[in-house]
Amino acid sequence: MQAQLAKLAAEAQSAVERADFGRAIKPLQELARAVPGEPDLHFRLGMCHAHLGQHAEGRASIDRAVRLKPDEPKFYCGLAFISRREGKIAKAQKEMDRALEANPAHEPSLKLKAELLFFADDAEGACRVIEEANAAGVSSPMLDIAFGLFCASIGKAQDGIRRLEAVVASPDLAPRPRATALFRLAALYDKVKRFDDAWDAYVRANSLGPKRFNAPLNKASAERIIDTWTPDVVARAPRARRAGERLVFIVGMSRSGTSLVEQIVASHPKAYGAGELLDMIIIANELRLSDFPAAGQVHHPERLSQLAVDDAARRYHEMASKRAPGAAKFTDKNPFNYQHIGLIHLMFPGAKVIWCRRNPIDVCVSNYFQDFEDSIPFASDLGHLALMHRLHEQLMQHWQRLFSGMIMELHYDDLVDHQEAKTRDLLSFIGLPWDERCMRFYESDRITVTASNDQVRKPLYKSSGRYSPYEKHLAQLRKDLGLAPAE
Repeated sequence: MQAQLAKLAAEAQSAVERADFGRAIKPLQELARAVPGEPDLHFRLGMCHAHLGQHAEGRASIDRAVRLKPDEPKFYCGLAFISRREGKIAKAQKEMDRALEANPAHEPSLKLKAELLFFADDAEGACRVIEEANAAGVSSPMLDIAFGLFCASIGKAQDGIRRLEAVVASPDLAPRPRATALFRLAALYDKVKRFDDAWDAYVRANSLGPKRFNAPLNKASAERIIDTWTPDVVARAPRARRAGERLVFIVGMSRSGTSLVEQIVASHPKAYGAGELLDMIIIANELRLSDFPAAGQVHHPERLSQLAVDDAARRYHEMASKRAPGAAKFTDKNPFNYQHIGLIHLMFPGAKVIWCRRNPIDVCVSNYFQDFEDSIPFASDLGHLALMHRLHEQLMQHWQRLFSGMIMELHYDDLVDHQEAKTRDLLSFIGLPWDERCMRFYESDRITVTASNDQVRKPLYKSSGRYSPYEKHLAQLRKDLGLAPAE
């Protein structure tokens, strides 16, 4: 028995270390059944569900951990993580208060409480959390890293730089927090126009993550989709019997404006913005029609059955109805759904797709400068970013040829330059009447949980060309993207 439990524990740990949370769930469930009184098992299981977007299951597991050990602050951090993913910032803040009641000096709770205040537009309050902790004798790299997120918003960029320079100079800091510290230090250098220092810090930050991106596999997978999703195959493929006009899928490269577009739509009183859902990726995996292990794509649409398409559509509709029962439109802005547009066409007749586009240099550099905490494997390498941008363009152009009336292109610069006209086009395309609130999307109480939260809480502003100070480092990126050299 002990040997079997040890084997399950090792299997779960290995999967979590690879960020393969789906594979970790089964061994953790077996462990939790075998040792139901061990709260940490329920917590770890809950966090795996949470990372997969399975919020109800994650909360239920962590609640069990809390009942077994109510004075453990990290459990409340887990609940706050879920609440933040759901956009329920006030609820997450209350959960952090419970964590700090259990242990007022718990550094992860202090860090998360400060970050939650910042996401709720209270940078002063966030600063106060850190400074009061410091005054009480609680000082650590973790809190300095948190301070680096919001210090520029309160005129304390130089203080943040000083703190973070000390953090990254420490030889004992683990790779993951070191990377976060470097990303935040680089952003502060950029803010004060120390561009060479910023570039060096970004390069160092991106060198620290695990190298999990498989370029040949991604290229082969995209090419296989284009080869197998043909007009004849699509014409013969089964379509779900239930209409999908309610659904709007917002796709594009990360940092192309998907969060902004969803915020505009979600500001309409008849729409609900669900954020970056994993449901289509999970469905594609469960269909097991990929030619590559764990690719999460459908390479054999000719094998789809009517039963499989109807069942997959039913499960997605049930999820959407549970989240937003009264909304006329429901948006899913997982940018990687661009790989599943063929499947979306079959599962949801009448659904619409918004393809967000932006200057490719800005997209790639913005990804490179963003701390995704290893969740986007290709973002830490400019060459990989250029490859994925090219594959993305090729695949989206293929879908346009197949489903032209289903897809609307929306360029970020056009939206900035012609906000009202493009917003009217957007609402008309997805079937919503004009509403002035969509022009004032930044006034919405809705909080996004992506890196673009700060952007969607401000009026539109021009960001193209924002990376021109780094042009001397981008010659190879331009070449890899097929763009002319900078003048």
